Amino acid sequence: MREFAKEFYHSKAWIKTRDYVLKRDLHLCQECLKKGKLTPAKAVHHIIHLSPENIDDARISLDPDNLESVCQDCHAELHREYRGDERFYIDEFGEIQITNDESQ
Repeated sequence: MREFAKEFYHSKAWIKTRDYVLKRDLHLCQECLKKGKLTPAKAVHHIIHLSPENIDDARISLDPDNLESVCQDCHAELHREYRGDERFYIDEFGEIQITNDESQ
């Protein structure tokens, strides 16, 4: 995870929201469902991506309408599309870990 978001992703508010979204989505990847596939979700993805400018805006960071459950493959693909590269990996918590300069 990017440096600016570390505290947020360990907060009680995020953990509670993440659990809610996974339950709401029946622990199924919403991106795979769009393709007619049933795949277990391991991560919760921000549709409007977090940034240092919006992380304190609960309408972006904690609103279930801005979140979807996704599998690790779809999460990686969604972030590759957003970042335009492949310099990351998914950790054991299903979170994106950046392997290059985190200031980008």
